[in-house]
Amino acid sequence: MSGTYTTIQGETWDSIAFKVYGSEKYTSFLMENNYPHLDVLVFPSGAVLKTPDVPEESSMELPPWRDGTEDSDEETDPYDDYSDEDEVDGE
Repeated sequence: MSGTYTTIQGETWDSIAFKVYGSEKYTSFLMENNYPHLDVLVFPSGAVLKTPDVPEESSMELPPWRDGTEDSDEETDPYDDYSDEDEVDGE
């Protein structure tokens, strides 16, 4: 899919991302790869944009609690550090 895309008058970044990549979620990726055109909101006909292949989804870095690679084998309770003695009853 890597190549170029020639715009049609009236197209916008998100409509081009949808047409080329199948989803508007790649709008930022398309913009990052076409820096000289960032000032354009609505394209004229004939602008040539670079359309590199999108990176694989698995290459995205997730936080440890989302990617399943946490070091701890046991579940932890965030309230374990507190005891009833720590509470102040206002007297």
